[in-house]
Amino acid sequence: MSARWGWALLGGVVAGALAVGVVAAVDDGPRSADAQATTTTSVAPSGGADEGGTMRTVTVTADGTASGTPDMAIVQLGVRTRAESANAALDLANQKATQLLDALKFGGVEEKDITTTNVFVYPQYGSDGRKITGYEAGNTASVKIRDIANAGKIIDATAGVVGDEIVLEGVSFTIDDTGELRRVAREDALVNAEAQADQLAAASGLKRGPVVSIIEGATPGVVPVYERLAADTAGGSAAVPLEPGQQELNLAVTVVYELTD
Repeated sequence: MSARWGWALLGGVVAGALAVGVVAAVDDGPRSADAQATTTTSVAPSGGADEGGTMRTVTVTADGTASGTPDMAIVQLGVRTRAESANAALDLANQKATQLLDALKFGGVEEKDITTTNVFVYPQYGSDGRKITGYEAGNTASVKIRDIANAGKIIDATAGVVGDEIVLEGVSFTIDDTGELRRVAREDALVNAEAQADQLAAASGLKRGPVVSIIEGATPGVVPVYERLAADTAGGSAAVPLEPGQQELNLAVTVVYELTD
């Protein structure tokens, strides 16, 4: 055989191999994101691969949940004043807001945990809706109370200092550090994923093999609890009762498992 014919034959073999590779790549469709068995191409067949060199896999999505007790209260506190002029109403609101902030700091709330969220002044109208009868002004702050056991006492103390101009718009509870909750929720999600994969594999006459990939979905964070409360500023009143209860953290994982005989 001449060298020219030899090189031609070798070129034909290589071209044929490339054509087979292209067909394999085209036939390999997208992986399903649902909880169902899928077949994908693998360049390194293992025990779960069929004779054609493809890896059999199953993809499942499972949720995980963890519960915890809130350790921080977020209180929406403010003042609201009324006067005949806008300047007078705003000046009084500023005085009351300063008293509010001083009371919070005296109660142990750090300055970094107090954020002003709203300052306003607007006219009030008479019954005809046209004549201005006075002005209302206010100042609202979002306050993080980390000493959750004394949150009710702190709220009551601020109401006693500010007086009838106090406004308590609401209380929400949260967990400051969710690291441990996320760990527990992940473990729960993986246990649920394994159970789903086992069911699907058994229904296919196969077994769940090793993990191929894991993707954690977006997490909404801790589900908040919200309560609207009214403050009683009467002298000698009891502290505002607060019950933080329990909160849940939810997350999802998508896991791909190899299927074996």
